[in-house]
Amino acid sequence: MAIFGAAIIVAASSLILTGCNKSSTPEPVASVTPPVTGTRLTGYTEPDKQLESSGTSGGFFWQCYFTTGSASITQGSAGNFSSTYSNVGDVVVGKGYNPGSAGTRGYNVGFVSGSYNSIGIYGWTTSPLIEYYVTEFGSVASGSVINTISSDGHNYNFYKHEQISQPSIQGTATFWQYLDNWGGSSTGSNHTITMANHINNWKAHGGQGFGAFNLEILALEAYNGKSGSINATVW
Repeated sequence: MAIFGAAIIVAASSLILTGCNKSSTPEPVASVTPPVTGTRLTGYTEPDKQLESSGTSGGFFWQCYFTTGSASITQGSAGNFSSTYSNVGDVVVGKGYNPGSAGTRGYNVGFVSGSYNSIGIYGWTTSPLIEYYVTEFGSVASGSVINTISSDGHNYNFYKHEQISQPSIQGTATFWQYLDNWGGSSTGSNHTITMANHINNWKAHGGQGFGAFNLEILALEAYNGKSGSINATVW
């Protein structure tokens, strides 16, 4: 995968369980050019493979993408979702918007258990093709810090990384990844992400532009055999 409520969690009165099993056996990771040490590839880890498990629920866009292992997503009301995953090669699962925007995002991670790599906003743009992250829990950052911005009471370090001939939402392509990393969020309370602050900084200091919005979700990512679960709400 890539390099690197309202606020109260909704009770599961009318939840919809959606399986995320791939329709075919994933190609081995060895078929993809190895990433920089400490980074992952992309949320789309099969060459020329498009996202297979996604849809809409309660007026929100969701995705549950994984390679090996297993994962599922359960839809709650509006922007609430839960997910359980086991021994995953890589999973990116969450809920939000398609297309995204530079608006303010609110979220509440009610609980997260087991192991994971990051939780935060995950999105894509086209023309140019950019994969982006605002990491609220954990970290998938590597390399040198481009600069640091203050937003919503936190300091985020900005990293970028070029992916050459790697999988993307448009098939195998060369594109840039932008990552703003904080990582110090907490469960069980409301938080805000002012996307305009991050996007304006990427435009000013990323050097690669910023294109038309595609998906933009509150997502958990886990890889390298991790297992766990999450219940979260985005608005």
